[in-house]
Amino acid sequence: MMANIATTLSGVFTKPRALALLQYTTVRFRRKPRWLGTAKSKLFRVPERKKQIEEEIEELKRLHNNYRTQMKAVRNFLRDEVEAYKLVSRAGLVLQTPEEEEAEWQEALRRNEEWNRQTAAKREERLAAERSARKEYILERLLLKEQREMDKKEQIEAKVRIEKELSKTFITRDNIDKAIELALVQPTSYNFALDREGNLHRSTDSSTKEKGQEH
Repeated sequence: MMANIATTLSGVFTKPRALALLQYTTVRFRRKPRWLGTAKSKLFRVPERKKQIEEEIEELKRLHNNYRTQMKAVRNFLRDEVEAYKLVSRAGLVLQTPEEEEAEWQEALRRNEEWNRQTAAKREERLAAERSARKEYILERLLLKEQREMDKKEQIEAKVRIEKELSKTFITRDNIDKAIELALVQPTSYNFALDREGNLHRSTDSSTKEKGQEH
Protein backbone atom coordinates (compact mmCIF):
# COMPACT_ATOMS: atom_id res chain seq x y z
CA MET A 1 0.00 0.00 0.00
CA MET A 2 2.74 2.46 0.98
CA ALA A 3 4.73 1.50 -2.09
CA ASN A 4 1.78 2.32 -4.32
CA ILE A 5 1.33 5.70 -2.64
CA ALA A 6 5.04 6.45 -3.03
CA THR A 7 4.87 5.52 -6.72
CA THR A 8 1.85 7.77 -7.24
CA LEU A 9 3.40 10.72 -5.46
CA SER A 10 6.72 10.34 -7.27
CA GLY A 11 5.14 11.63 -10.46
CA VAL A 12 3.79 14.77 -8.78
CA PHE A 13 6.33 15.68 -6.09
CA THR A 14 10.03 15.27 -5.78
CA LYS A 15 11.38 12.38 -3.72
CA PRO A 16 12.08 14.37 -0.49
CA ARG A 17 8.66 16.04 -0.73
CA ALA A 18 6.90 12.69 -1.24
CA LEU A 19 8.70 11.11 1.74
CA ALA A 20 7.78 14.10 3.93
CA LEU A 21 4.10 13.70 3.01
CA LEU A 22 4.19 9.97 3.78
CA GLN A 23 5.34 10.70 7.35
CA TYR A 24 1.95 12.25 8.24
CA THR A 25 -0.96 10.06 9.34
CA THR A 26 -4.35 10.85 7.86
CA VAL A 27 -7.20 11.02 10.38
CA ARG A 28 -10.66 10.11 9.07
CA PHE A 29 -13.68 11.42 10.97
CA ARG A 30 -16.82 9.34 10.97
CA ARG A 31 -18.83 12.54 10.81
CA LYS A 32 -17.97 16.01 9.73
CA PRO A 33 -16.36 18.07 12.51
CA ARG A 34 -18.46 20.78 14.14
CA TRP A 35 -16.11 23.61 13.27
CA LEU A 36 -16.59 23.15 9.51
CA GLY A 37 -20.21 24.41 9.62
CA THR A 38 -23.12 23.50 7.38
CA ALA A 39 -22.40 22.50 3.83
CA LYS A 40 -23.58 24.92 1.13
CA SER A 41 -25.80 22.26 -0.42
CA LYS A 42 -27.64 21.83 2.90
CA LEU A 43 -27.55 25.42 4.12
CA PHE A 44 -31.24 26.29 3.45
CA ARG A 45 -32.71 22.79 3.69
CA VAL A 46 -35.25 22.26 6.49
CA PRO A 47 -35.29 18.64 7.67
CA GLU A 48 -38.67 17.01 7.73
CA ARG A 49 -39.89 16.21 11.20
CA LYS A 50 -40.98 12.63 11.55
CA LYS A 51 -44.47 12.10 12.88
CA GLN A 52 -45.01 9.75 15.79
CA ILE A 53 -47.79 7.23 16.01
CA GLU A 54 -50.68 8.20 18.27
CA GLU A 55 -50.32 5.01 20.30
CA GLU A 56 -46.62 5.74 20.88
CA ILE A 57 -47.41 9.29 21.99
CA GLU A 58 -50.01 8.06 24.45
CA GLU A 59 -47.64 5.42 25.85
CA LEU A 60 -44.86 7.98 26.34
CA LYS A 61 -47.27 10.32 28.13
CA ARG A 62 -48.41 7.51 30.41
CA LEU A 63 -44.82 6.54 31.30
CA HIS A 64 -43.88 10.16 31.89
CA ASN A 65 -46.87 10.71 34.18
CA ASN A 66 -46.07 7.55 36.14
CA TYR A 67 -42.46 8.70 36.54
CA ARG A 68 -43.50 12.14 37.78
CA THR A 69 -46.02 10.62 40.22
CA GLN A 70 -43.47 8.19 41.67
CA MET A 71 -40.76 10.84 42.02
CA LYS A 72 -43.24 13.20 43.70
CA ALA A 73 -44.21 10.45 46.15
CA VAL A 74 -40.54 9.77 46.96
CA ARG A 75 -39.85 13.48 47.57
CA ASN A 76 -42.89 13.80 49.82
CA PHE A 77 -41.85 10.71 51.79
CA LEU A 78 -38.33 12.02 52.34
CA ARG A 79 -39.66 15.44 53.32
CA ASP A 80 -41.98 13.84 55.90
CA GLU A 81 -39.13 11.75 57.31
CA VAL A 82 -36.91 14.82 57.73
CA GLU A 83 -39.70 16.78 59.40
CA ALA A 84 -40.45 13.89 61.76
CA TYR A 85 -36.77 13.63 62.70
CA LYS A 86 -36.64 17.36 63.38
CA LEU A 87 -39.72 17.15 65.60
CA VAL A 88 -38.28 14.25 67.60
CA SER A 89 -34.96 16.06 68.07
CA ARG A 90 -36.66 19.28 69.16
CA ALA A 91 -38.93 17.36 71.53
CA GLY A 92 -35.92 15.68 73.13
CA LEU A 93 -34.19 19.02 73.55
CA VAL A 94 -37.27 20.67 74.99
CA LEU A 95 -38.03 17.87 77.42
CA GLN A 96 -34.41 17.81 78.69
CA THR A 97 -34.01 19.63 82.01
CA PRO A 98 -30.91 21.62 83.03
CA GLU A 99 -30.02 18.85 85.52
CA GLU A 100 -30.13 16.29 82.72
CA GLU A 101 -28.01 18.51 80.48
CA GLU A 102 -25.44 18.85 83.29
CA ALA A 103 -25.49 15.10 83.88
CA GLU A 104 -25.01 14.45 80.18
CA TRP A 105 -22.12 16.93 80.09
CA GLN A 106 -20.47 15.31 83.10
CA GLU A 107 -20.87 11.87 81.50
CA ALA A 108 -19.19 13.16 78.36
CA LEU A 109 -16.33 14.57 80.45
CA ARG A 110 -15.98 11.27 82.31
CA ARG A 111 -15.76 9.33 79.06
CA ASN A 112 -13.23 11.77 77.70
CA GLU A 113 -11.06 11.43 80.82
CA GLU A 114 -11.33 7.64 80.63
CA TRP A 115 -10.19 7.68 77.01
CA ASN A 116 -7.33 10.00 77.94
CA ARG A 117 -6.23 7.64 80.74
CA GLN A 118 -6.30 4.66 78.41
CA THR A 119 -4.33 6.54 75.76
CA ALA A 120 -1.78 7.69 78.35
CA ALA A 121 -1.38 4.13 79.67
CA LYS A 122 -0.76 2.78 76.17
CA ARG A 123 1.68 5.63 75.48
CA GLU A 124 3.62 4.97 78.69
CA GLU A 125 3.77 1.26 77.90
CA ARG A 126 5.09 1.97 74.43
CA LEU A 127 7.66 4.48 75.72
CA ALA A 128 8.80 2.02 78.41
CA ALA A 129 9.31 -0.67 75.79
CA GLU A 130 11.26 1.77 73.60
CA ARG A 131 13.43 2.84 76.57
CA SER A 132 14.12 -0.79 77.49
CA ALA A 133 15.08 -1.65 73.92
CA ARG A 134 17.30 1.45 73.74
CA LYS A 135 18.97 0.56 77.02
CA GLU A 136 19.69 -2.99 75.86
CA TYR A 137 21.10 -1.68 72.60
CA ILE A 138 23.41 0.79 74.37
CA LEU A 139 24.53 -1.90 76.86
CA GLU A 140 25.30 -4.28 74.02
CA ARG A 141 27.32 -1.61 72.23
CA LEU A 142 29.27 -0.85 75.42
CA LEU A 143 30.05 -4.52 75.95
CA LEU A 144 31.27 -4.83 72.38
CA LYS A 145 33.42 -1.73 72.78
CA GLU A 146 34.88 -3.04 76.04
CA GLN A 147 35.64 -6.39 74.40
CA ARG A 148 37.38 -4.63 71.50
CA GLU A 149 39.46 -2.56 73.93
CA MET A 150 40.43 -5.69 75.88
CA ASP A 151 41.47 -7.48 72.68
CA LYS A 152 43.47 -4.46 71.61
CA LYS A 153 45.11 -4.26 75.03
CA GLU A 154 46.05 -7.95 74.89
CA GLN A 155 47.57 -7.48 71.43
CA ILE A 156 49.60 -4.53 72.69
CA GLU A 157 50.79 -6.46 75.74
CA ALA A 158 51.80 -9.41 73.55
CA LYS A 159 53.82 -7.06 71.32
CA VAL A 160 55.42 -5.51 74.40
CA ARG A 161 56.41 -8.95 75.74
CA ILE A 162 57.94 -9.87 72.38
CA GLU A 163 59.87 -6.61 72.29
CA LYS A 164 61.09 -7.20 75.86
CA GLU A 165 62.37 -10.64 74.88
CA LEU A 166 64.07 -9.18 71.84
CA SER A 167 65.54 -6.36 73.90
CA LYS A 168 67.77 -8.89 75.66
CA THR A 169 69.74 -9.27 72.45
CA PHE A 170 70.04 -5.53 71.82
CA ILE A 171 73.51 -3.96 71.87
CA THR A 172 73.69 -1.39 74.64
CA ARG A 173 76.40 0.83 76.03
CA ASP A 174 77.19 -1.75 78.67
CA ASN A 175 77.70 -4.79 76.38
CA ILE A 176 79.05 -3.10 73.29
CA ASP A 177 82.63 -4.27 73.96
CA LYS A 178 81.53 -7.87 74.36
CA ALA A 179 79.47 -7.65 71.18
CA ILE A 180 82.48 -6.33 69.25
CA GLU A 181 84.70 -9.17 70.52
CA LEU A 182 82.03 -11.73 69.63
CA ALA A 183 81.65 -10.28 66.15
CA LEU A 184 85.38 -10.52 65.60
CA VAL A 185 85.60 -14.09 66.87
CA GLN A 186 82.45 -15.31 65.12
CA PRO A 187 82.05 -13.28 61.93
CA THR A 188 78.65 -13.57 60.25
CA SER A 189 78.60 -13.97 56.49
CA TYR A 190 75.47 -13.42 54.46
CA ASN A 191 77.09 -14.73 51.30
CA PHE A 192 75.21 -18.01 50.80
CA ALA A 193 73.17 -19.81 48.18
CA LEU A 194 70.34 -22.35 48.02
CA ASP A 195 70.28 -25.45 45.84
CA ARG A 196 67.22 -27.14 44.38
CA GLU A 197 66.80 -29.32 47.48
CA GLY A 198 66.77 -26.26 49.72
CA ASN A 199 70.22 -26.83 51.26
CA LEU A 200 72.12 -23.75 52.45
CA HIS A 201 75.63 -23.30 51.06
CA ARG A 202 77.86 -20.63 52.53
CA SER A 203 81.08 -19.36 51.12
CA THR A 204 82.96 -20.51 54.25
CA ASP A 205 82.01 -24.16 53.55
CA SER A 206 83.70 -24.23 50.14
CA SER A 207 86.75 -22.45 51.51
CA THR A 208 87.00 -25.03 54.31
CA LYS A 209 86.72 -27.90 51.84
CA GLU A 210 89.46 -26.40 49.62
CA LYS A 211 91.72 -25.99 52.61
CA GLY A 212 91.16 -29.63 53.60
CA GLN A 213 91.97 -30.84 50.07
CA GLU A 214 95.25 -28.85 50.04
CA HIS A 215 96.37 -30.52 53.25
